[in-house]
Amino acid sequence: MTDPSSVPRLRPTGVVINQAWCKKCGICIAFCAKGVLSFGEGNRVEVAQPDNCVGCGICENFCPDYAITLEVEN
Repeated sequence: MTDPSSVPRLRPTGVVINQAWCKKCGICIAFCAKGVLSFGEGNRVEVAQPDNCVGCGICENFCPDYAITLEVEN
């Protein structure tokens, strides 16, 4: 299995968190190998290091609430 930290950035992406759907479980934070996500004020999941995102999609795929999407710039 490929280490997500070694995945090259293919296209610039942005992580979008739907706070209304997020239950603050932290699964996305735990699985992000690049440290893009973290808990912020009020234990809200936030994008702390957006420039570290390689667009691997692990956070989006592991979110049990479908609260995370990756938006790809054209």
